[in-house]
Amino acid sequence: MFYKKIAVSALALAISGTAFAADFKVGDDYILTGAVASTAQKVQVTEYFGYWCPHCNNFEPLLEQWLEEKADSIEFSRVPVAFSTRSQNQVLAQKAYYVGKQVKLQKSVDSTMFDFYHKYGRLASSFKDIDKIQADPAACTAEVNGLVDRAQKQSAQSNKPFDVASVTAYLNENVCNTDARGWALLKLSKESRGSISNEETLQGVMAIAGVDTENFSKRLESFSMTSAMAAGNKKAEILGIDSVPTLVINDKYRVTSAKGFQHMLDVVEFLIEKEEAEVKK
Repeated sequence: MFYKKIAVSALALAISGTAFAADFKVGDDYILTGAVASTAQKVQVTEYFGYWCPHCNNFEPLLEQWLEEKADSIEFSRVPVAFSTRSQNQVLAQKAYYVGKQVKLQKSVDSTMFDFYHKYGRLASSFKDIDKIQADPAACTAEVNGLVDRAQKQSAQSNKPFDVASVTAYLNENVCNTDARGWALLKLSKESRGSISNEETLQGVMAIAGVDTENFSKRLESFSMTSAMAAGNKKAEILGIDSVPTLVINDKYRVTSAKGFQHMLDVVEFLIEKEEAEVKK
């Protein structure tokens, strides 16, 4: 009886899963790109992203976990995009990605760039003198307490919940008790106002990531960099990338995060299975 119940439950789940997958509709949950589909043996999944994008930063932990689970069944790659070229910020962020690939320090560059923009870039502006609070732990603690107190009062005036303990712990961990890398990113973020508007700032971020920055300008203007940038931009244009993060499967399907990160990954898994079934035919 016990085994029968398990079998029935498994069948119910299978039917439920199939019904759920069948609800994914072209034009609603994913887009046909119209591009020439990849014919690689493994399904190709490509993330179009930007280090500067807060949604990409929020998606990163979930994506990393998902990739660990899919490591043996797919080929994953990334293409950085720039939607604005008015300032150098997004374009230089693109170049940072290709620098990481060239010097084989991709993980370090990824984490350092995301932290620069979304952790230390957001924190640095709240502190008046980074050197002072680094040198004087008591001064750092006092400034953190002052920030938390002001934030708590503002939240109370707006009738919004505010977790004093969590915010205080976060600030102490990422500011007062941070490591050398954290202090370096805080200072650079403070100087640059959390944006990479020139080559010198990018060089500073890359140095913190552990990249050898000798002849850095030449690297950024090299033929390999120019070629990689041009190829990535052209591919993004062909596939109609208009938001990030976006996942593309075999150059054939485009899935955005408009309905949430988990929904995006659910659709991508459905499309991976769809492509794998096509290969077996």
